[in-house]
Amino acid sequence: MTKIECYFISGSPPCWSVMLALAAKGLSYESRRLDNSKREQKSEAFLAINPRGNVPVLVEGTVTVRETNAILAYLETAYPDPPLLGTSPAQAAEIWQIVCEAGDHLRTPIGNASRPIFRGRAVEMADEIKQAIQPVYLELAAFDRDLADQPYLCGKTLTAADIAVYPAVMQLLRCATRDGAKALNLQVAPLAVHYRNLAAWARRVEKIPGYDGAYPPHWR
Repeated sequence: MTKIECYFISGSPPCWSVMLALAAKGLSYESRRLDNSKREQKSEAFLAINPRGNVPVLVEGTVTVRETNAILAYLETAYPDPPLLGTSPAQAAEIWQIVCEAGDHLRTPIGNASRPIFRGRAVEMADEIKQAIQPVYLELAAFDRDLADQPYLCGKTLTAADIAVYPAVMQLLRCATRDGAKALNLQVAPLAVHYRNLAAWARRVEKIPGYDGAYPPHWR
């Protein structure tokens, strides 16, 4: 079998989603970590792999795939078992809808809220953070309601929808527990207190074989 390589930045939700998909499909791969503090994703060596200079990137033999959703589609086609994108047109549509919405309605606002906190600017940018996080509450509440009646976001089995949403939720929890964020009372951590069903769902996602290998190295 041709070796799979996954280029990533530790803690990046899109990268984590790809690595979770690889784990869920039971695929072995070589982790190629890039150091964001050194801007290694903009190095000449990496630009030869991806001229856009962003991650994640998956390389398998002569195939190079960039962009998270494109990688998920590639993995599903190349390695269809277990399926992560549904087994019927209706299931595929439901899953892709959440995968696509996760970017605009979850990862983007969470990034806008968490970036100042990670950079130690929580106090001076408190109003901006509280405004940025408002749409996130709506998304989390909707997921929590759906998960009251089913174990995963799209039914009884793990799908790409779960893999797309989980890393963003974890990023939010990580920033909410930072010292600078505690005074903001973001009302997301502990997750089990604010979103009980979502917390139980997260524990199920964490049982993916190979989950530990996908976990962001610098979070340990």
